[in-house]
Amino acid sequence: MMNFAARISPTRFGGHALFAAEAGRDLRTTGAIAPSSPRLARALTESIARSTDTALSILEVGAGTGALSRAIAARIGPDDTLTCVERNPRLAAYLRAEIGVDPALRACAERIVIRQADIVGLPAAEKYDVIVVGLPFANFTENETRAICEALDGVLKPGGCITYFSYLGGAAVDRFSGERHRRHRRGSARALAEFRARFRQDRVKVWTNLPPAYAWTLTKPGVAQPDPHVGTGNPHTKPITA
Repeated sequence: MMNFAARISPTRFGGHALFAAEAGRDLRTTGAIAPSSPRLARALTESIARSTDTALSILEVGAGTGALSRAIAARIGPDDTLTCVERNPRLAAYLRAEIGVDPALRACAERIVIRQADIVGLPAAEKYDVIVVGLPFANFTENETRAICEALDGVLKPGGCITYFSYLGGAAVDRFSGERHRRHRRGSARALAEFRARFRQDRVKVWTNLPPAYAWTLTKPGVAQPDPHVGTGNPHTKPITA
């Protein structure tokens, strides 16, 4: 019988351990006890075009230990660029090290930038075709969520898209949560609903995640303008299917 331990990547196992440790430090901003599942990662990256004649500028927010980063790296085209933003310094340092050893990340390492930063502090002059968000919105206050949403909209090109997740069963969780958590979740949900109203929306359920989640795709009105530095054309948004 094959030794199961031999099938586990040491770096990937270390990433799960680090993620769990950071969740123990601050579950509110880490948001879960495990990184996004492969199925959720695929759903959140469906909007990335596989095109040789269209270069995309992609932003990942809340990169963590790279669960979504690897899914993005597996999809990006030869001229696409990826900027990964992670506020937690330990997670950002881990992800920088992973670029040199993880096959998916190493294959496009020269086009990946890891930044230890907060999305709210990103310059509005930076513009992206696709933004993949791995932040735990349900754990944020209404004001925090609104600030993040405005920052995301500010750096998204016309015609571009944002993907993010929300966990299923929020109402059930509320029954076992304190009043403060319930207030945060409801306020954040209200802010997100108002934000989504600006966009064309698609949503799919992903049951194979801990916990199960919705994957949202929000497409901004307008037509993307050609960027002479990264290529021409519009980001392609494919419908998300389960």
